[in-house]
Amino acid sequence: MRPGLRLKILLITVVTPLALGVAALVTVDRSVRAHVDDSSLHESLDRAAAMFRRMLATRARAQQGGARVIARDPRFFSMLALGVDQRDARFTATVRGMARDLNGITRSDVFEVFDRRGRRLASEGPCATTPGARAGLVREALGGREATRIVPVGTHLVQLTATPVRADRRVVGALVIGSHVDDALAREVRLLLRGEVSFLAHGRITATTLERDADRAAVERLMGAPSEAGESPVRLDPVRLEADGASYLAIAFPLPGAVPGQHVVMQRASDPETLFRERIRRDLGLLALVAVAGALVTGVLLAGSIVRPLRQLVRGAQEMQRGNYAYPVRVRGRDELGYLAQRFVEMRQREQVYVRGLEEAARIKNEFIAVASRELRTPISVLAGYRDLLEGGSLGPLSPQQRQALSAMREALAQLTGVADQATRTIQIRARRLDPRFGEHAVVPLVERAVGAALAAAPGREVRVRHEVPRDLGAWTLDAEQVHEALTRLVWNAIMRTADGGSVHVDAAIVADALEVGVSDDGPEIPRERLARLFEDGHAVGHALQQRAAAPDDEGVEPGLGLGIARGIVEAHGGTIDVAPRPQGGVRFVVRLPRAPARAAA
Repeated sequence: MRPGLRLKILLITVVTPLALGVAALVTVDRSVRAHVDDSSLHESLDRAAAMFRRMLATRARAQQGGARVIARDPRFFSMLALGVDQRDARFTATVRGMARDLNGITRSDVFEVFDRRGRRLASEGPCATTPGARAGLVREALGGREATRIVPVGTHLVQLTATPVRADRRVVGALVIGSHVDDALAREVRLLLRGEVSFLAHGRITATTLERDADRAAVERLMGAPSEAGESPVRLDPVRLEADGASYLAIAFPLPGAVPGQHVVMQRASDPETLFRERIRRDLGLLALVAVAGALVTGVLLAGSIVRPLRQLVRGAQEMQRGNYAYPVRVRGRDELGYLAQRFVEMRQREQVYVRGLEEAARIKNEFIAVASRELRTPISVLAGYRDLLEGGSLGPLSPQQRQALSAMREALAQLTGVADQATRTIQIRARRLDPRFGEHAVVPLVERAVGAALAAAPGREVRVRHEVPRDLGAWTLDAEQVHEALTRLVWNAIMRTADGGSVHVDAAIVADALEVGVSDDGPEIPRERLARLFEDGHAVGHALQQRAAAPDDEGVEPGLGLGIARGIVEAHGGTIDVAPRPQGGVRFVVRLPRAPARAAA
């Protein structure tokens, strides 16, 4: 049993990647079981960041509680309620003494008292705020709202809490207390993180547990230099830091509750977990390279086994289209492609026999038309000669009835001559012997002349022919006589299809660098399945419809060669001719002639 193509594709494209995937899974599983515990470095950093946020929130709540207790002390708020001018030395000394005593209890780094106008009455503790740092907090407290914020004061960061001081339900002042965000806090966080912590203001370290200058410089480089707005870029995803041979994994985020530009960086040294992850990455990277190489190899094999035979078949089809039925199709194999190639060769042989039969039938048909056309001309010439003798009176006088008979004879001979000419033209088109004589010719007179010739060839028809051709259309490269003949036949066909009282419309324009001439009529509808056959030699173009549209005694209906001749002329100019039904009834022919005609005779 021969192997099927589907089985080959499955073996090549599925088994190899599946084996690589299983090997990767086994390798990763074995390494993870041997080296990984329940925690990871990234998770520990995330947990430490969450704990630090909770620590700051707890510290802020403790400050707020202490500030509330002091603000509700009757001795404290009653003194601020006096409203004594701060220039009173005894009053300010009393406020400072009370602040000093109270801060001895709270032990805050910042302890400041403000009157109802926002003027500072006392400042105790090792740190004093600046107007810019405390302005927003004091304003909120005097507005009756408690506020907590981390702000830069000098070279330090301070967590401040502002509390309104009320007496008789009105705000009489504000109390601001705060604690440093300093090395002591960083050391507390390090105990939880088991790593290093740094606090930064606008990209510069204000407090850190790092001891080496190189490590501090690496952190400042991580955050980047501050911009003109005082902002530093934030690294929210874990990144790797390298400093003098030491490797760290670090995360950075804004200090909770701080003004913009204040950040914290947490980092841990690379430990066995990280080293293991790097080893796994290297293993997976190597495995990926192997997988890619395998995929490339299988892709080449697959392309070779499928594309080469298909190319042979495509080339054989192209050669068959050119008439070369002997092109060798070398497809070996017993799979589906080999079977297809064998059937293609057999089909090509049958097609060759069939095409030769058609060519022989066409040759016989052409010979018959040529002989008929040639043989018709001899009796036509004899009849025309006798008609001229009779009409000239050489054979005696003629009665009116005889002259009427000679007139009918003249029309019949003209029709016979036209049939012979059309047959000769058809033979030329089939043999591709039209050989247009290209030149620059004006389009407007050419269309007008074709309309006039078509009207002259359809006497007695009451059909209005309108032509709309822009006067600035200019000249086009074509054979004027041949194109005139093609357009005349199209317009004449439209006139003969249209009932008396109807109209035919002729238009021209340049579209996409091609000259388009359209001929539309109001004649009867033509079924779509017959439109493609209108240009076939010998096909009567709606013969019965023409008979019904024309006058009852009309004998000038074209026998069906005219549209084929028109198409042959257009194609000899490298153009196309199309026909389509009109929505309002009738059909529309469109002739397209390129600006640089391709000589079809070649």
